[in-house]
Amino acid sequence: MIKIGEKIKLLRKERKMTLAQVAGDRLSKGMLSLIENGKAQPSMESLQHIAKQLGIDVSELMQTKDTEELKEFYLRVEALATELKKIYEDEEHRAKCEEIYSLVEPYILEDKLTGNTFEEIRLTDMYHFMRYYLEMTRDTTGFESCIERYKQISAHSKVVKRYGDLGGIEFNWKNYENAINWMLQGVEYIEQFDGFIGEIEKLDLYYNLTVIYAAHNNEVESEKYLQLSLKIAHEKKILYRINDFYRYLFFMQLNKRDGEKAQTYLDKIRAFSVILQDPLDLVMEDLLQLAYWNHIEKDYERVISIEFNYRDVSAKIRTQLNQFLVGEQAYAHYQLQQVEEAFALLPDIIGPELYHHPLDAARIYRSFAIRALCYLAQGDVENAKRDILYAANGVKDYASSLDKTFIEDAYTKIMKN
Repeated sequence: MIKIGEKIKLLRKERKMTLAQVAGDRLSKGMLSLIENGKAQPSMESLQHIAKQLGIDVSELMQTKDTEELKEFYLRVEALATELKKIYEDEEHRAKCEEIYSLVEPYILEDKLTGNTFEEIRLTDMYHFMRYYLEMTRDTTGFESCIERYKQISAHSKVVKRYGDLGGIEFNWKNYENAINWMLQGVEYIEQFDGFIGEIEKLDLYYNLTVIYAAHNNEVESEKYLQLSLKIAHEKKILYRINDFYRYLFFMQLNKRDGEKAQTYLDKIRAFSVILQDPLDLVMEDLLQLAYWNHIEKDYERVISIEFNYRDVSAKIRTQLNQFLVGEQAYAHYQLQQVEEAFALLPDIIGPELYHHPLDAARIYRSFAIRALCYLAQGDVENAKRDILYAANGVKDYASSLDKTFIEDAYTKIMKN
């Protein structure tokens, strides 16, 4: 198969050009000779210069039999990656990751992905992400290398996406400072190449900064990126992530007990849910409605009367969301002094380890506090203290919220015994 270096040499000789003529003033003859003989890998800038000297487009220079086969392989792997985005069940998700990894790994081991084309960089990128998803590594240097390669070929949207992904990885590890630092590099890149970057990538990055700054107790910066996001969404008429932003705003207003503004965002969420027809949005809408009735209207009877049936949502997500839904109903039962009913809903609470944002984790910790209060009402002080200590320690570093206040009040009440 003809390699890029061999093709450069072949084209140069066809045109009866010397090494010096093709090298010009951008390369040395020695470096060009190394490239032609496969002993050095040219950068994208070098390839563009060589193509210009040869009087051809750089894409023609890079189009070898190898790259044609690689493109076919890339399209096959990309199709699998698209399927992966639609999978939520753990075992199925892992199996798809393993399939992608096993396909790409031989190309990595045989050094076939040198980073000269978008396809090569993208395949290398996917390889590193599969290693991450499969928990084979926590080293992010592979991702960082791909960012630099994307920069070399001016794949600006991918650069921003990967800065956001690196921030997301650090956020999942609860390294909030590191997460913010990665994402701010993405912000700087947007400022430099704004017109060449897709709005979706910008919205993803700004949304993640909004929630991470909120997790980091920085309301000023959180509000800044929230407003940037909403400005893009409104000016460009983009619905992408709009319900995510409205849900965030709803909880902000709920924590301030501003019922009017919370209702405004709930109405917006409901309207977009009708338009988007996403089953997950419909579940989230129900969850927010329960929270509104509990904390604003204090209509506890209405909360406990709701029955849930979400067959269109994956089992994994249904299990996770059910923790929040049951938590709202247990809270309503407790407020109605229905201790047995509240306790019956909370025998097997799943800890908050799966939830990376303090707002979500605090809501799960609240369920432990409710169960602790139920234990206390039943005279079981030992288990009451066990649960409330777990909840109180879990939220001690979180920003003030309705859930944290509830937990702190429960802690004071229980620890008096």
